Amino acid sequence: MKVVLAFLFLVVSTSACSNQMPIITTEPMETATPFALPPTWTPYLSSTAEPTLILTSAPGNRTSQVLLFDDWPQDSFPTDTARITAITLVKNILKIHVVYQGGCQEHIFELHAWTGFLESNPPQGELYLSNDSHGDACTENAEKLLSFDLTPLDKSRAGRHANPLLLRIYEPAGGSFANDPFMPLIEWP
Repeated sequence: MKVVLAFLFLVVSTSACSNQMPIITTEPMETATPFALPPTWTPYLSSTAEPTLILTSAPGNRTSQVLLFDDWPQDSFPTDTARITAITLVKNILKIHVVYQGGCQEHIFELHAWTGFLESNPPQGELYLSNDSHGDACTENAEKLLSFDLTPLDKSRAGRHANPLLLRIYEPAGGSFANDPFMPLIEWP
């Protein structure tokens, strides 16, 4: 089954270097097959079935707004496990490809952005992808392509066009968020 993608896609591959940092190249893609799990990644998923591709950016679906927060909420955010496998950024639209287990309940993904920025050069913003599985106990492997509009975050940063912002995006790790952000960090002009 081939899926036609009408946007510019970043292809991520593993380098032969000892640090195993992903290499990102920008290539237009006319067709693509559904994403497969990288061969070097041993997922937390117990089933060997192929993931189901669910495109959330297809007609009828919308791009969600990033949700801003000033203080960490008392209840935190839903952190049911999901793994980020790829991220692309085109203008203010951030697309995140995730894999997770489920199939019996709808999973709700949201992107939360802290309105404070890390004082570095360039500055860095912290974003947290939440996953509410609504208690889904099924173990079918699934994938989603999520789309988020970062415009609210863009409006909150001073000198936004003078300096780029590095986006540190954390995936939900089942009860908390991952200790390290998805790498490489995404540069947002």
